[in-house]
Amino acid sequence: MVVDNCIGASRAADNNFKDLVEEVFDEYIANEIPIRLIHISKDDQGLNFRLVDRNIVKEHFKSVPDEIHREFRNKRFVDREGSIRERVKEKLKYAIFSHRWLFSEPSYQDMSTEPMRVRADPEPKWKKLQEFCRKAKDDHGCEFAWSDTCCIDKTRSAELDESIRSMFRWYRNSHICIAHLSETANLEALERQQKGEKGGGAKVDTWFTRGWTLQELLAPPQIKFYGRNWEPLVPLDHSKSDRFSDTIMQKIHKITHIALGDLKSFKPGTNRVPEKMLWASKRRTTRTEDMAYSLIGIFDVSLMIAYGEGNRAFFRLMEEIIRRYDKWDVFLW
Repeated sequence: MVVDNCIGASRAADNNFKDLVEEVFDEYIANEIPIRLIHISKDDQGLNFRLVDRNIVKEHFKSVPDEIHREFRNKRFVDREGSIRERVKEKLKYAIFSHRWLFSEPSYQDMSTEPMRVRADPEPKWKKLQEFCRKAKDDHGCEFAWSDTCCIDKTRSAELDESIRSMFRWYRNSHICIAHLSETANLEALERQQKGEKGGGAKVDTWFTRGWTLQELLAPPQIKFYGRNWEPLVPLDHSKSDRFSDTIMQKIHKITHIALGDLKSFKPGTNRVPEKMLWASKRRTTRTEDMAYSLIGIFDVSLMIAYGEGNRAFFRLMEEIIRRYDKWDVFLW
């Protein structure tokens, strides 16, 4: 009887653990990854991609809960749920894109839910997206990817609102951020940029001057920089990620004046407001409101999205920051 009770209790505990893994898996997909992703596949004729929603992502990774259950069932953890969540994140990997928008980019309406063949001679607006998908798949082993140009239905205000407010988190949860410096040929060119035009160097790549790319630089745990011709600035056999590479981060530090500690491991929050605002003050956005919206994740605050409000967006951002930051230097930047 005692043995039977022990076996029954063990089975119940195992079932409860299995249910917990399923719940964490479901919650992660619903809350921590983008609304839509690009699914990248390969066949005998080359590369294909299609737009998929969270339900298809869930179906694709349906074996993950059982894999984690088998892996963790006999282990002890200080934070069991946190450990499961981290393992889910590792399994559900996707690449995310950081780039300077061109005049014409593929939109959500241009994409298909059926596989699209990568053409040998694509239009300019498709070439960049196709190269991004190729690097995500071939260089970083990601079957899924996200680009702000085509993965958001910008005609739906609720979806646009959620995407902007979640974007820092989506970059944070990515497996790799692929950053395309379209005006930088190689590492030597980046080195010339750090001197600046006044110092006899070269013009800084536009990527370093745009508002949204600030969070795209700081949020991802891993980032890889590619030059104009889609060659990595630091060879892949040296490092799959440039996040901890002094070779490139020293140069970016000199261009952006962001401390190396922040470039290697940034923590969002309402601390050091003047310093962070100084970083942002050197950048521009096409829409006035985006100067505020692009800083939501940097300061870890919540802000409703209301395009058309103009500079009022920045005033609201400062109000949210001041509620949490009571030092006298808040406007000293």
